[in-house]
Amino acid sequence: MTTDSSQDLKRKAVKGGALTISSKLITIVIQILSLVILSRLLLPSDFGLIAMVMAITAFMGIFRDMGLSAAVIQKKDLNYDQINMLFWLNTIIGLMLTIITILLAPLIAGFYEREELEPIIMLLATTFFIASIGAQHSALLQRDLNLKPKVIADIAGAVFTLMVSILFAILGYGFWSLAWGTVVGAIVTTLLYFKGSTFTPSKPKVAKGVSQIIHFGANVTLFEMLNYFHRNLDSVLIGKFWGAVAVGLYSRAYQMMMLPIASLRQPINAIAFPVLSRLQDNPVEFRFYYFKIAKLLAFLSMPLMAFLVVNAHEVVEVALGKGWEGVVPIFILLGITGFIQPVASLRGLVLLSLGHSKRYVLWGAFNAICVSLGFVLGVQWGAEGIATVYAIVNYVILYPSLWYFFKGTPLKPMDFFSSIYIPMIASLISAVSLFFVNSYLSVSSPLFHLLMSGFIYVILFIVTVILLPDGINTLKQYQRMMRMVIK
Repeated sequence: MTTDSSQDLKRKAVKGGALTISSKLITIVIQILSLVILSRLLLPSDFGLIAMVMAITAFMGIFRDMGLSAAVIQKKDLNYDQINMLFWLNTIIGLMLTIITILLAPLIAGFYEREELEPIIMLLATTFFIASIGAQHSALLQRDLNLKPKVIADIAGAVFTLMVSILFAILGYGFWSLAWGTVVGAIVTTLLYFKGSTFTPSKPKVAKGVSQIIHFGANVTLFEMLNYFHRNLDSVLIGKFWGAVAVGLYSRAYQMMMLPIASLRQPINAIAFPVLSRLQDNPVEFRFYYFKIAKLLAFLSMPLMAFLVVNAHEVVEVALGKGWEGVVPIFILLGITGFIQPVASLRGLVLLSLGHSKRYVLWGAFNAICVSLGFVLGVQWGAEGIATVYAIVNYVILYPSLWYFFKGTPLKPMDFFSSIYIPMIASLISAVSLFFVNSYLSVSSPLFHLLMSGFIYVILFIVTVILLPDGINTLKQYQRMMRMVIK
């Protein structure tokens, strides 16, 4: 790769990252509005019922894409016939999943012993077909770093999801408002993916080289299938043994924890994956880019999660209102996991971008076993027990996972810790300091408390970064990055 092409890739990556992060800020506002408004219009049991359904249908959703989007982004060379064949393959798979899920609806409702779940499952099953139609269009936009049409589609889909959910909730449709909002949002997003992409499907026909893409995608799908168990087994177990209210509280806490994580991780990963894939034959540039992206993600996610944990009571009261106090301890425990999770998730992109999908699957099996055993053990203490073991397992397997993922790659485990040590130390010191400062804040309004606490925390964090070795140089690097975005 020439210097010019490297600089062009860097420029596109920085601008694309700025675009996607900006779009996620808008999405955060939409999701916060969703939390604040819908939590006051609906009951915990309404969210619990939808969480029960989503925990099951999420498993079916693993097969909707069959890992083909990731395979398209990772592959160096791709032609129209291959893309067209993958489009039709995605569409057929989505249609089959919709039909299968509808047929399984009575069995799923019977598992939870809640008859009202059956029609909800049938409605949500249609999203498999809807989303599969736009899967390749979305993947191509991401592969080419043509992200403006993609983020417009994602934002529009989130807006329609919120508007429909609020309207139906006001009209008194309860949990149906969440289901219909999801379906309408999926339709809007898919239509805009079609409009934004230059790819136009034609009649299906066999194309050479697709088998290799399918093989890569199959490994990604197998990993996601294994990963499903620790992403959804928690809700399944809580719903089965503790009921709809308990899983409703847990789902709200999990959503609040994942809101900042996903809003930061998804746009950065959306850029990191195609860029790392292009740099797979350039180990020096590959390592350099990983270090920069990991450091950026750590600087964005770690201080935010530490602040939310310290102010958990006020965050829950502002976001959800009265009557949701049971969310607080669960949110704190999940936030401990969320402190390290966003930047740790980059390890998977390393293997995928280098084409090592088989090793990716093997780790998925080990990880699923560890987390699932933890959940089975922790469920006897309810949602808080589940959240506790989740944090323990994630930190225990962190270093072994880095050794496994980075073996035979341009990276070493110490590259991970070198990239995060400044934001990690600054976040922890600032959070501990803020904890003691909060005890002296006599503010009756939880919102005003968050504003004051946030202002103090930002100052504490910046001062701590400056005092740390290489902290000033790090801040200067981000200043140069901002100049590149503005150009």
